[in-house]
Amino acid sequence: MTDFAKLTGQPAAIDESLEAFEFKPEGFQNGAGKPLALTMHPGGGTRFKRSVRKMHVKAVRSQADSDQSEELTEADLEAELDEQDGRSAELLARLCDGWNMTDGKEPIEFNLANATALFTQVEPLRLAVDKEITARGKKPKAKKTA
Repeated sequence: MTDFAKLTGQPAAIDESLEAFEFKPEGFQNGAGKPLALTMHPGGGTRFKRSVRKMHVKAVRSQADSDQSEELTEADLEAELDEQDGRSAELLARLCDGWNMTDGKEPIEFNLANATALFTQVEPLRLAVDKEITARGKKPKAKKTA
């Protein structure tokens, strides 16, 4: 089989599951009294880059559908802030592979809609997860020698 990555000089496709990490945000429980555990992907990683592109397409399309010629009212600004928070929550949901959430007895199904709802409704969790994926995505700075 031909290795097209070698022919083009481009790096081979990355298995994004190898970039995933488990994150247990401090102070959050899973519904059964145990620490919440999320499987997340770092900022700047393969999943992150693809998810940002998807969210950009959605934002551009929704902006094209709205009429920007009118002056924004205070209510419009509040609605826009809510929409931006929703986009942030959806991006985090796209970077999440799973969780250990329960309703106290049964596991809560992990899917994009449920994860988006969680990150939308619980702002402190959204902020903690955003901070962690950003920290995990930063490249270590090179140290000067000599």
